[in-house]
Amino acid sequence: MNAKANDDLRKQIPFISLPNLLVITRGIAGMGELALAEILQKVKDFNNFNYDNDPWHHHDFGSFLHDGEKVYWKIDNYNGQDGYNLVLTILLAQEY
Repeated sequence: MNAKANDDLRKQIPFISLPNLLVITRGIAGMGELALAEILQKVKDFNNFNYDNDPWHHHDFGSFLHDGEKVYWKIDNYNGQDGYNLVLTILLAQEY
């Protein structure tokens, strides 16, 4: 995976479009519109990459706390399978 491509994808939030995809889980959506907007911004701005959370320097995973809830985001490269290239999923840690 390419860190630049993953960073570029996150910069497009919330306007990610096909062949890429943004997936929000029910847990995130259920937190309300304000929380969703704040979480999307945190994912977009995330830059806390280090050896512990990004040992291969792909910038394809991150986590943070939002109102006491652990939030994960991850990017998977589908390489065109099922019509998608990069899929960014944002979820609560408890949904993993």
